[in-house]
Formats: sequence, C-alpha cells, structure tokens
Amino acid sequence: MFEEIVSRLSEVKIVPVVTVFDKDEAVKLAHSLVNRGYSAVEFAFRSATGAESDFIKAGECIQAVRKLCPKMLCGAGTVINPKLAELAKNSGAQFVMSPGFNPATVEWCIKNDMAIFPGVNSPSQVEEALMYGIDVLKFFPAEISGGVKMLKALGGPFPTVKFIPTGGIDAANADDYLACKNVIAVGGSWVCQIR
Repeated sequence: MFEEIVSRLSEVKIVPVVTVFDKDEAVKLAHSLVNRGYSAVEFAFRSATGAESDFIKAGECIQAVRKLCPKMLCGAGTVINPKLAELAKNSGAQFVMSPGFNPATVEWCIKNDMAIFPGVNSPSQVEEALMYGIDVLKFFPAEISGGVKMLKALGGPFPTVKFIPTGGIDAANADDYLACKNVIAVGGSWVCQIR
C-alpha cells in the first residue's frame, strides 16, 4: 500500500494542504481541485484551540471526500500523535503526514498498516526514519530549514531517500523543489488560495 501511495504522490507532484471543518465545503473544494487538475489533498488536523471536536470535523471532511470524490487521494496532515493517526485511519485517510518525527506515531502507523510520511529536517532524523524502514519523508519546515540547498545536501549521504517538502512553498518556488531529484512532490496551502 505504501508504494502505491508514493507512486500516486509522485504522479500528482503538488499536494494542496487545506484546513476545513465543514463536510460540504470539503467536498466542494475537492471537486474544484479535481477540476483544476489536482488529484490529492491533505486535510490538516489543525485547530487554533486544539479542540478535539475540530479534529473530528476534519475527519468527517475526509470521510465525505472519500465517498463523494473517489478520484481524490486523501491524506491527513498535522498528525502529531497516535490518537490523531487512529482518527485519520478511521476517517478513511489513505496516508498521514506529521510535522515532526514522533516514534509513537510512526510505530502506531506501521503496526496498523497506515502510510506515514513523518516530518524531518536534519540528517539525524533521516537516520531515525531509516531505522524504521521509512525512506520517503516530509521535509518540514522546508524553506527555513535550508530549502533546496538542504535537500541537495541530504541527497549525498542519503541517495535513496525521497522527500515531500512543505512549509514556505508557493507558486514562486515549487518548481525549484520539484527539480530536486530526491523530491517526489511538494505540499502547500497556496493552491487553495488561487481560485
């Protein structure tokens, strides 16, 4: 399953990141993205208050999009603990992204056959991911962690590792990231700001 998700992300190249708590709005947004040529989306489990009800609503958005927009590859983002990973899986998310590398979250996902792209921004974190057998990683926050130069530097000691950079990526620099041979896709919220 993990390889299939990686393959699809490699094809889509750009993964819009959205924060939505209304099912109808989520479905409308997903259809709009498909009509504009996008076939993947990451629903962020983000809330200004950290309210569990917001995370549940985000999960309901994933469920609705999986049902009503089946062509869309749906992921859950900002998955910072096993509880959110479980919510993502139960909501029908096909993959999860986390901003950092939390061993407990990674272990839960591996145990429960959930594709995870944990966030890293240093060689030590890449090594830790490799210890878990994960060689496709989120690179976050990309721009302030060295951006394209850092990705090229990581390519030396880790030639088989691939990245999905997010954080500070927009229409002006996305192509620079996608030109890196160790980048399979980029993620960002700028896509949904262009309607």
